[in-house]
Amino acid sequence: MLAGHATREGTSRFAEWAVGKKGVNPNHFREFCGLRLSSLGIGTYLGDLDAETDKLVEEAVSQSVSSGEVNVVDTAINYRLQRAERSVGRAVARLAGEEGIEGGREALLVCTKNGYL
Repeated sequence: MLAGHATREGTSRFAEWAVGKKGVNPNHFREFCGLRLSSLGIGTYLGDLDAETDKLVEEAVSQSVSSGEVNVVDTAINYRLQRAERSVGRAVARLAGEEGIEGGREALLVCTKNGYL
């Protein structure tokens, strides 16, 4: 399990990096509950229950965040029978570690929830 959560400092560093290094429009980020969040997020709801889709979800999250356009990720335990959450977890761990997005793990708001199975 990857520790951490979105913080004011982390999301602000991400937004500043996205605007300064990636050329993202500063109006793309909005403040919500003290966090600077992208106007767009990535969701992980649908897909097959296989390793190929796992990798595609992981890459989609990684590319979206690395672009500087997205620091909001939506997932849930019942999306693809928890496979979506696990793919998101791998992407976030990679982004917060070796890929070194500005703000680290604290730059990303990961929304997860329970639901029906």
